[in-house]
Amino acid sequence: MKTTHDDGQFYGFTEDKVFGWVMEDKDFCKFILQTILPELKIKEIQDLRLQAGLQHQDHESKDVRLDVLVTDQADRVYNIEMQNAAEHNLGKRMRYYLSAMDAHDTLRKGETYNDLKEAYVIFLCNFDYPKRGRLRYSFHAYEDQDRAYVLPTGAQFIIINGKGKRTGQSQNLQNLAKLINGEQITGSRPFDYAQNKIATINQDPKRRAQIMNYETRMLEREQYGRAEGINEGIRTGERKATLASIRKNIAGYRAFGISDEQILERLIADYGQEIDPKQLKEIMQARQK
Repeated sequence: MKTTHDDGQFYGFTEDKVFGWVMEDKDFCKFILQTILPELKIKEIQDLRLQAGLQHQDHESKDVRLDVLVTDQADRVYNIEMQNAAEHNLGKRMRYYLSAMDAHDTLRKGETYNDLKEAYVIFLCNFDYPKRGRLRYSFHAYEDQDRAYVLPTGAQFIIINGKGKRTGQSQNLQNLAKLINGEQITGSRPFDYAQNKIATINQDPKRRAQIMNYETRMLEREQYGRAEGINEGIRTGERKATLASIRKNIAGYRAFGISDEQILERLIADYGQEIDPKQLKEIMQARQK
């Protein structure tokens, strides 16, 4: 049963920490995967990791933190993500998550591409990203002129749209949509577990504190990133204005017949603290072309 607390907040299945704590049960995780992928025979979950951090060896690349990373008895790999924000780049996000999985989990050193594991990237959304009104979307790579031919990449992308039409879908998939939307579910033992787990989490002061601390950190990180983006934009704009001013000055000095050597000296005196003298010289050389 859904109950509110002193702060009036109820944390449902879509909250990041709650989602992880519910999905950490291997039996329930297996049940959800089997509900989403009924064509597979998933006998057992061998490995389940929450908030799996996948760092790229290339430090210039963006690291990834996956909500739930699972390997089954057939050595298939699944990434299950909860998505609450209707990001326009969801498709590219799925592609990047797959690349991180391939780099870290689906092909071991010394193996060939034939050993590449089957991989499934699954996003559970409380919004309709493809905007087709369906509850379940499945994507493969097909040939443009003959869409009946699917490139055998061994990868599949799946989006579960909690707002999608439930008619014609299995009862379990309909119940998953209900769980995403925070609706009451009856007559299902696995979903009884999930609902009871969510209720227990909300009644546990320590768990609630963890959720609030986590949300605070995420908000601070988001605000910091936004502020850094604004500051970077300001710095970029200021730099562009400075470079434009330098180029204008070079043209003006040359129009008055001042030598390049003297011009460089003046530029270093005026802008040397902001722009490296070597770059100032390069700018002058570029203006000669």
